[in-house]
Amino acid sequence: MNEAVPTPEAENPDDGEVLHYPRDRGGDGPIVVANEFVDVVVRKVHTRNGMRLEIFSPKHNTCVRFDAVALDCLSYQEPEFITSLLARSPAP
Repeated sequence: MNEAVPTPEAENPDDGEVLHYPRDRGGDGPIVVANEFVDVVVRKVHTRNGMRLEIFSPKHNTCVRFDAVALDCLSYQEPEFITSLLARSPAP
């Protein structure tokens, strides 16, 4: 008999809303996020140091990998910090 696996959840610290997020279903394929300005390819990668989220920019031919701690750090940054990152130009 198959029992339903509960969906993980977390409480939003700003307003107490319960946030539900899906379990990983083994979908290790890339995700393309694009708009009229740029596209990026995001995928989960296994490294000898653990799981990382890889973000690749075909336009700039640059790639970065973040671990869970770095991603968590991004989650609580002020919008102004992200805006300051957008103002930077990639190195030639």
